[in-house]
Amino acid sequence: MRKRCFLIGLLLGLTLLSAGAVAEARVTAAPAEARVGETVEIQVLPGEAESEGAKVIYALSVDGKNVFQGEEDDHFTAAFSPRQEGTYELQAAVVFADGTQETASVQIPVSGRKEDVQGPEMIYSQKDGSWKDKVYAKSDLDNAGCAIFTLSHALQRMGWTGEDIRPETLAVTYRKCYTKNGTANARLIYQAGQVYGYGTGNNLQKNKVELREGLRNGDLYSFGIVIGHIALMAGIDEAGQKVLVVDSAPSATFERIKKGKIYYLADDAYVEAKTPGEIPGAEYFFETGYYGGLSYYMDLEYCARRGGRLIRPRWLSYSGADGKIGAALEEIGIGESRITVNGKEMTVPTRTLTWGETQSGSLAVVTEKKNIRLNSAEGKRIGAIAPGQILPVIREEEDRLMVIYKDDRGYVQKDEVERVEPLAGEILKGKISVNGSTSGRATVKVRFGPSEKQKIIENWKTGTEVTLLGKEDAFWQVEAKGKRGWIHEDYITTNGEAKTDGTEVNQGE
Repeated sequence: MRKRCFLIGLLLGLTLLSAGAVAEARVTAAPAEARVGETVEIQVLPGEAESEGAKVIYALSVDGKNVFQGEEDDHFTAAFSPRQEGTYELQAAVVFADGTQETASVQIPVSGRKEDVQGPEMIYSQKDGSWKDKVYAKSDLDNAGCAIFTLSHALQRMGWTGEDIRPETLAVTYRKCYTKNGTANARLIYQAGQVYGYGTGNNLQKNKVELREGLRNGDLYSFGIVIGHIALMAGIDEAGQKVLVVDSAPSATFERIKKGKIYYLADDAYVEAKTPGEIPGAEYFFETGYYGGLSYYMDLEYCARRGGRLIRPRWLSYSGADGKIGAALEEIGIGESRITVNGKEMTVPTRTLTWGETQSGSLAVVTEKKNIRLNSAEGKRIGAIAPGQILPVIREEEDRLMVIYKDDRGYVQKDEVERVEPLAGEILKGKISVNGSTSGRATVKVRFGPSEKQKIIENWKTGTEVTLLGKEDAFWQVEAKGKRGWIHEDYITTNGEAKTDGTEVNQGE
């Protein structure tokens, strides 16, 4: 009986001792071995079971030299970005509500440099502590670089890579865009557009419908998301109501936002975020006390109210010997088109060009005898298009087509145009001639149809090279100067042996 009581007492004592045991605080780092510029994730585990109200104080040293000493912080999950090689030691002092304290540490060997990964998914963290030594005019990228980061994000989403589009390089290139009040964003976007070939505009886009259409068609917008901070509108959801935002310094947005909400997706539903830390993938950098770059969603109405500065990617690509490359359109044709690639102008078969979304490579020709309207998404007139004009088709809708005309993107009615495809076979060329001569100042009438009675839509000079699209009776259907029309066979030379005696005559009615 005594032995049994002794065993019961021993077991109770061990149980009480185990329940009263206090584990030590721990800190972990991932990755355990890092590279310069890599994000190292830190997790601090308080030792006491009752850790409510506890704080943590971070301290960081490299090869025994202190580089950071923080104050009490309530983020037990944090990150830092090493800026030099060496052995880093992170100390985390956990301060409990009763004033007691436990300290834990971890060493992270840092060697080499993180590979510079660029592309459409890249989001720079302006506040990760690594940009304080990157000069931007009279400031630095940490304090004044949001517009520069936004430009870099936009360029990478348009396919640009390399040293030239890194924030520190852009900060040097466009240092004159910096003012005492921050970056002159309109000047920055315009000047960079001259170099990188994207389209932009003079005014902020504040129209919800136009903004939605632009984002759906691949346009990007640099915008003042809150007072004193710039971010990027990078897309829109299928419903056309939530804008995808790329933000290099989301803490600034959360601190200053008024009359706007920020969302993230969870199980295909939008959830409002009250702090950056609620957004999946958020990284809190203990050296600065700010969160790193994030993407999230905002209401289209809020973004339109703030207004966006257009960054329109080149919509045209040329497939040549060096692969597919962006091009600028000078003149469109069904057979051949004139483009500029890397500053060099060239004439190429239209079938080697790509544009649009689902209707890549498709064209439309105006078939009305009078000018037709080029409309905005809301149906407002933004231009007039003449008969015979050839247009690249970007997208097809129920009763209208989105087209490009003189660098404007707009809509035309389907019943006012004819859909055509680029010529797939041999391209037959000819020249306009008068009395067999391809030189001189004579002009030839280009008509709407294959008859002398048809309306004149253009007058083209002798010697003008045309693509021959077909023949009906005594008329050739031709294209040149971005238009399609009909010219009598007497004024077309196809064998390249026309006389050049300088005869100057005008074609009669």
